[in-house]
Amino acid sequence: MSKSLEGQQLELLKLPELPDNGLLVVGFSGGADSTALAHWLMGRVQRERVLLAHVNHMLRGSEADRDQAAAEAFAREQGLKIEVLRVDVGKLARERGMGTEECGREVRYGFFHRLAPGDNDRILTAHNADDNAETMILNLCRGAGLEGLCGIPRQRGRVLRPLLGVSRKKIEEYCRENGLRYVTDSSNLTDGYTRNKLRHQVLPVLKGLNPRFIQAAAGTAELLARDRDCLMGQAEALLEGARGLWGLETKALISEEKSVRSRAVKLFLERSGGVNLERKHIEEALEILERGGGADLPGVRVSCAQGVLWAGDKAGCGPFEVPAKLGRNPIPGGKCVIISEKIRGKAENPGKIQNLLFKNELDYDIMTGPAASLPGGLVLRSRRPGDRFAPAGREVTKPIKQVFQELRVPGPIRDSLPLLVCGGEIVWCPGAGASERFKVTERTKRVLVVEIEDGKG
Repeated sequence: MSKSLEGQQLELLKLPELPDNGLLVVGFSGGADSTALAHWLMGRVQRERVLLAHVNHMLRGSEADRDQAAAEAFAREQGLKIEVLRVDVGKLARERGMGTEECGREVRYGFFHRLAPGDNDRILTAHNADDNAETMILNLCRGAGLEGLCGIPRQRGRVLRPLLGVSRKKIEEYCRENGLRYVTDSSNLTDGYTRNKLRHQVLPVLKGLNPRFIQAAAGTAELLARDRDCLMGQAEALLEGARGLWGLETKALISEEKSVRSRAVKLFLERSGGVNLERKHIEEALEILERGGGADLPGVRVSCAQGVLWAGDKAGCGPFEVPAKLGRNPIPGGKCVIISEKIRGKAENPGKIQNLLFKNELDYDIMTGPAASLPGGLVLRSRRPGDRFAPAGREVTKPIKQVFQELRVPGPIRDSLPLLVCGGEIVWCPGAGASERFKVTERTKRVLVVEIEDGKG
C-alpha cells in the first residue's frame, strides 16, 4: 500500500466520530478521489460496512453513463455494495429555480442521507486539500467572513471528509501505485465553471509563488477554525446567559463584543427557524436588537421590545380554544401544555412554587369534578377582547393586555399563548402563574401542575 497516502491518513483510525459499527456510505463518482478513498477504506474497516453511493446527474450524456458503468464495475471487482441514483439534475434545477451545481449538491446529499439513516451510520466524501484551498479562495472572492475562510469542514453532522488534508497530486499517485483505474469528468477540463477557472488559471500562479500553497492554505484553515471554534463557544455561553422567559435579554447581548454578539444572534435565529441567513440578515437583526422594531427574515420573524429579543414562526397562529385534560394537550403553533395532578406532602412548603418553565401550580381542591379527570368547562384558549386576570398576591384585576405588557411578552406571540380557563374565568396565565382565587395555600392538598413545551425542546 502506498505510504504517500497512508502516512497522511493514519488519523482516520483515531477519529472518535467513526463508530465501531454502522454503515459507511461513500460518495462515489468513480474519479480519482473517491476511488482512492473507497480502496483505502477497505483495508481499515470490514468490507461489508462500506456502501458506495453513485449519482448519475444525467448532465453529460454518454459520459455520465460511462461513469456509472465504471462505478458499478469497481464495486463488482472489489466486492462492495453500491447504490445508484439517476436524476435529470438540469431539468430538476429548472423546475426548482436553482442553479445546476446547487441542485446537484442537494440531490447528492439527500441521497447519501437516505442511505445512512442509522445513528451509527456515517457519510464519507472525498474532498481533498486542493478542493479546500479552492473553496477558501472562492469564499474570499465573495467576501466571506471567518466561517467561509475556514474552508470545508472535516465533519458536519454525520458527514466526514477523511482526505481533506491530502493533495490531489498525492491521491492520483496513490491510484497509480495501487493500479486503480478511475474516470475523469471532461467538464473539469474546461473553464466553463468558476471553480475550474480558478483551478486552471489562479492556482498555478499561487503555486508559482509558493509551491506548497495547498499545504499553506490547509494550515491557515486549521488556525482560523480554532479561532472560529473559540468564538462560537463564547457565543453559546452568551446565548445561554441571555436566555429569558420569552426570548433573549437584550442587555446581556448588547454588552458583549459584536463578533460574539453577532454569532449568538445568528444561532438564535437559526434555532428559531431561520434558514439561509446571510450577513445582511444578521446585520438587520443586530440593528433591531439595538433600536427595537421587527422584521421578517428568511424563515423567521424577529422583534425587539421592552428589552426582549424574540424570534419565531412567521406564520403565527390564529385564535384557538381546546378542551383541557390531564396529560398532554397539543395547541396550535407547535406548543404542548402538560397538565398533571400531584398530592402535596405534609412537609412540603406551601409557599414554594415550582418554576420549571413558569409559575405553574394551581389549587385543584376548589375545582369540581372527579379526581381522575378535569372538571367540565376547563379549556385552553388564546386571549380575547375584554379578558381580565387577577394575578395571585397582587390584589388587583387587570386587563390581560396589561398583564402581558408587564410581563414583557413579545407582541408576535401574545395571541398564541395559552390561557387556562375554568368556568369562564382565567385561572392561569403563562409567566404570571395562578390567579388569586386558584393559588396554592396551606389548605391545598391536591395541586394542578401546568407546564408548557414549546416544540423546540
